[in-house]
Amino acid sequence: MSIHDETIAKGRKKRKLVALITVITLFSVISIYFGWLFLTKGYSFEVLPDEITKSAKLSVSEGNGFFIENKLYVIGGAAKVIASAPKFRTADLDINAASPTIIQLELKPLPATINITTSPSLDIVTWSINGKSYAQSSNLSTELEPGQYQIGITHPFYESTTVEIDAGVAQDIKQNVALIAINGTLKFESSPSNAKIFIDGNYVGTTPLTINQPGGQYAVKVQKAGYEPVNDNVSITRNNSFPTRKYTLIPEQATISVSANPVGGALFINDRAANIHSSVDANTNHTLRYEKKGFISQSKTVKLTPGENKNIQFSLDKELASVTFSSNVAAFVEVDGKPLGNTPLTAELQTIPHEVIFSSPTFRSVQKRFTPKIDGSTKVTAQLLTEFDARRQEGKPLFVKTLGIEMTSVKPRAFTMGSAPNEKNRQRNEHNVNVDFEREIWISRHEITEKQFSAFKQESVASDLPIVNVTWNDAALFTNWLSRNEALEPFYMESNGQVVGVNKNANGYRLPTEAEWEFIAKINRRSKPTTFVWGSHTRLRDKQGNFADQSRKGQQTFLLKDFNDGFAGRAPIGSFKPERSGFFDLDGNVREWVHDFYSVRPPKTDITHINYLGISSGTKHVVKGASFKTGRMKNLRASLREGVSDKADDIGFRIARYAN
Repeated sequence: MSIHDETIAKGRKKRKLVALITVITLFSVISIYFGWLFLTKGYSFEVLPDEITKSAKLSVSEGNGFFIENKLYVIGGAAKVIASAPKFRTADLDINAASPTIIQLELKPLPATINITTSPSLDIVTWSINGKSYAQSSNLSTELEPGQYQIGITHPFYESTTVEIDAGVAQDIKQNVALIAINGTLKFESSPSNAKIFIDGNYVGTTPLTINQPGGQYAVKVQKAGYEPVNDNVSITRNNSFPTRKYTLIPEQATISVSANPVGGALFINDRAANIHSSVDANTNHTLRYEKKGFISQSKTVKLTPGENKNIQFSLDKELASVTFSSNVAAFVEVDGKPLGNTPLTAELQTIPHEVIFSSPTFRSVQKRFTPKIDGSTKVTAQLLTEFDARRQEGKPLFVKTLGIEMTSVKPRAFTMGSAPNEKNRQRNEHNVNVDFEREIWISRHEITEKQFSAFKQESVASDLPIVNVTWNDAALFTNWLSRNEALEPFYMESNGQVVGVNKNANGYRLPTEAEWEFIAKINRRSKPTTFVWGSHTRLRDKQGNFADQSRKGQQTFLLKDFNDGFAGRAPIGSFKPERSGFFDLDGNVREWVHDFYSVRPPKTDITHINYLGISSGTKHVVKGASFKTGRMKNLRASLREGVSDKADDIGFRIARYAN
């Protein structure tokens, strides 16, 4: 190829490249233009009010956008616009896809700055704006929106005034207001008159005095020879421009200080109650009296010079009075914890409230309060009750009743114990003993149950079966336990858990005596003694009592023929009807311990034994009555007696005690 041809080919290739670049550039410009058309959104802005439309400035603070004159172009859909103008508050606005294309933005004018002072300068002035209270301060410093205002100025010592303010946009207003003091009059009187008056330290005249003064607060001093000065503060205000003062001057004072023994008494000066540090008129006689309850009062007269401080001392003697103490029984007397002796007695005691305790063995102590009278007529009397009687008087239930033990009273009469010489099946130990009774007795209607006895043993048994397998000693200790729980004097004397004697005068619980048991078994509620508990006939009625019936066949030799009581062993108390005497199970269920020692030797039969307790000692105790094991009629007799030394599975007991 020739050089000419190569030149032509290169030119042709260059023209193709230029054409290609031109096409690409044109395509890019067209793409950018159409992209701008699709991605850019325009908003027209109008800034109000009209007078700042030309001076307002618009700018984009956030987002992609720009202003051309008052038109905003946003790329990407969101931007924040700020509008500002001289003397107006700057405003901002969020622009997004939901914003209208034509936007009006109104700017608020800047407030006026107000600073108003007064002449004279005052600490506290009450300011109001358009009739509404605004502040209390020495000056008014605030901002107000453009407009007209009435500023009220009030002070108690000056005439109220009002200032008109025309507040312009962003205007700085400073103003000083001259206040006019109010005119007032001060009037002073005193008793006595002719007292000197000083105002703010300056002498202005003597009372009575009237003086003109401008509004303000004044320190006033009133002086007169021989009298205490008076200091006062008086104000002339708009609400009170004519204050009046009437002073009652008191004579010059002196001071009294009192020291007294005992402390805590009452001081009187000229018969008026006073403090131990008191001011009194000088050059005057004063009567001081110191007194305290229970002490003899003292009086003293003093006269002091002006300004004198004097200490007065009092020492009082105790005031004593005679008191008589008495009681229904001999009792030991303690007053305020100190022993005095036994009643009746008389003692000299201070005339102040006292507490006395009367005490006596087996009686509940009595506590009383009293104050002796100076005339010696004070008498203190106590009615002592046994603890038992005191509890009854208070309505508290018997302890035995809380256990379910039912007691009934009996007044035994004279009779002859034992069996009649001609009584069938009579035993040689059934001695005829003449007995009589001085005291009423209480006896339990039922035999003591396992449940009741378990409370004494601190066990938990719920059975209403009569207690058995208990020794005479344990039965006696049970009665002492009952006595202590009812504050009764125990009948049995104990040592190391053993009964060692009796207290015949005690009214505590005990076992019934053999004489008492026989009385209720065969005489109580009857005109003459009976052989059996139910009478003297030998025929048993159905359900007569709990004896050895056919249900015990094979367990013992003797059984009551053709009799069935429904129980092979013990029966719960109350299973059978009470006997004629009013008691239960005297004729059966279990045999019963009584108080007496057992002996086969007869006691004296030629005398009547009063409150008979049997012989004083022995190795066995008497057991009375029949049981569920008794299978022979002769052993059901009320006079039958046995001597037993140990517990058995058919021996229980009931309880008794003297009524008083």
